[in-house]
Amino acid sequence: MKLINRWAYAGLAALAIVSTAGMLPAHSEDAPLVVMLLPENVTARWEGQDKPMFTEAMKRAYPGARVKVENALNDASKQQAQAEAALASGAKVLVVTAIDQKGAAVIVNDAKRQGVPVIAYDRLIHNAPVAYYVSVDGVKIGELQGQFIADHTKEGGRIAIINGSKLDDNAFLFRKGYMSVLQPLFDKKSRVLVADPWVPLWDPSKAQAQMEQILTATNNGVDAVLSPNDGMAGGIIAALDGQQLAGKVPVTGLDGTLNSLQLILQGKQSMTVWRSLKDESNKTAQIVAALLKGETPSADLFGGAKMNNEMVDVPWAQVTPHVITLDNMNLVIDDGAVTKEAVCKGMPRVGPCKQ
Repeated sequence: MKLINRWAYAGLAALAIVSTAGMLPAHSEDAPLVVMLLPENVTARWEGQDKPMFTEAMKRAYPGARVKVENALNDASKQQAQAEAALASGAKVLVVTAIDQKGAAVIVNDAKRQGVPVIAYDRLIHNAPVAYYVSVDGVKIGELQGQFIADHTKEGGRIAIINGSKLDDNAFLFRKGYMSVLQPLFDKKSRVLVADPWVPLWDPSKAQAQMEQILTATNNGVDAVLSPNDGMAGGIIAALDGQQLAGKVPVTGLDGTLNSLQLILQGKQSMTVWRSLKDESNKTAQIVAALLKGETPSADLFGGAKMNNEMVDVPWAQVTPHVITLDNMNLVIDDGAVTKEAVCKGMPRVGPCKQ
């Protein structure tokens, strides 16, 4: 009897396993493939926030999809090869943050020939039939950064501007925004521009080297630094630290990364411009889901906004930027971009870390 029961139990267990396996939402090879192509990993947001947030957003918007995320590590030819491999694997939608926003037109045209729509994520792709664009308004970001520098310097203040990558159209949009605020001040001599270099590929180490050269050339005569993103701000602050100037010289940023928030807690970075990457990922996922269903994405995602890329007016889902300082850092924490525990670990008990 015991032997019979043991075999009966084994049979029932096997049946349970088979039944359970049948109910699991395991992806089959027939599930539609969505491929996200990221540009690099020197900027913390791409791997730390955009990748997991988009993956999670897709689980909510279209649970049956297979999602693959590739990073080209700042190699435009590698990104093109990744796109070719994605199309060869049967990808139904490509979400692309282009390294070379002009060269990436090849990716869009290849995809178009195969009937695969391309969503330009965070960076517009030029002169190509891009289906949709999801991003913050880069000019507005620059305006916020420029106004912060204007508000936190005095008459005659010496300002260093360290621009981003010339390969990234966003760098020019940011510059258009902050120069719209600062150039009139330079023209009337109420502020002084002491340096205005560009940093290849947003490299923090190169931003640090640029800042070190500026400090040497000016004999530390810098009263504020406009950095267009957080990665570069970290390098700039390291250079300022070397001259005991960190915390004495206002430095801007963008992205609300963990490192930048901790630098703000330490009083070394003055602000960062943040837009909800969760919101950006959610909007992108909603567009992808509609495309996979053969539907037109909801007009509510775009509000009528479009961005011309020299070929077409691309429907533009916009994300709202916010200036983040010590006083409102909870916005980033509440959005889930970072945890309070991670931000406050080893930090001064100020701002959100008071309790």
